[in-house]
Amino acid sequence: MAAATQSSFAANGAWQDIAATLTAAANADVLLQNTGQQPVKVCFGGATAPASDLAGVTINPRGTIVGNAANVWVRSPGGTNLAVTVGHSGGVSGNVASLGNVAAGAADAGNPVKVGGVYSATLPTLADGQRGNMQLTNKGALAVTLFSSAGSAFTAIAPANGTTNPSYALAVAGFGMQHNGATWDLAKKPASTNRLLSAAATTNATSVKTSGADLFRVRGHNASASARYLKLYNKASAPTVGTDTPVATYYLAPSAPFDIDFQTALYFSAGLAFALTGAAPDSDTTALAAGDILCLNIHYA
Repeated sequence: MAAATQSSFAANGAWQDIAATLTAAANADVLLQNTGQQPVKVCFGGATAPASDLAGVTINPRGTIVGNAANVWVRSPGGTNLAVTVGHSGGVSGNVASLGNVAAGAADAGNPVKVGGVYSATLPTLADGQRGNMQLTNKGALAVTLFSSAGSAFTAIAPANGTTNPSYALAVAGFGMQHNGATWDLAKKPASTNRLLSAAATTNATSVKTSGADLFRVRGHNASASARYLKLYNKASAPTVGTDTPVATYYLAPSAPFDIDFQTALYFSAGLAFALTGAAPDSDTTALAAGDILCLNIHYA
């Protein structure tokens, strides 16, 4: 019902033209409800008052009637109240229609009225700011999706029982979080690898990542007959070996492969860097011989 108008009339025993008193009632759908204690007479049509009660229809207490005419005449004993609701123009057949003022898929305007749902075999694609129908499944259930990795409103799936009727999946996504000591980060998996296929005859100072990094695994082979040392630095550039202090130093056994696996990623807030030396102290700057370390792979995110 578009812009419905509601009013109440105190009947005085004489015929009254509601349409003349309430302009919006003329040629509009009108719902009359007897809220008093006495029966009332109602007559739709005619520019003059009915000649007798035979021209009207009786509405008993708590009764209602719907009609449409240029003139709506009402008569009842004094003190009886009659509630009137004027609806949208156009005919009705025993019902007062309640409709939204904007079609589905059109730009929104006014105040929402319609509460219901619709099943769409092909789901609509709405533009920003448009109003749409609440979607139902073909079984009449409310179709709800909290999340869709594809970015679509709903995802149709085949039911498990093998029938051909589609249903709609409620996709729920959860994200693991890990605390880095200061803030919470999304749980990650190794997405990058830094490789050193064969060490140079230096300390091999290298910047792996120039921003916050998570280190997951370090693998390689010490081809030297002597122990070598892998030093990790929390730094956004290549380390100054012997001056910068490593976050961690790992012993690489002689003539043996090594595999350092962090079950929980080791976090580097500033950046990830490494160096290889011939001795363990932080201040050591002993360079390796070429080829001492082979196939060094650093897996990080």
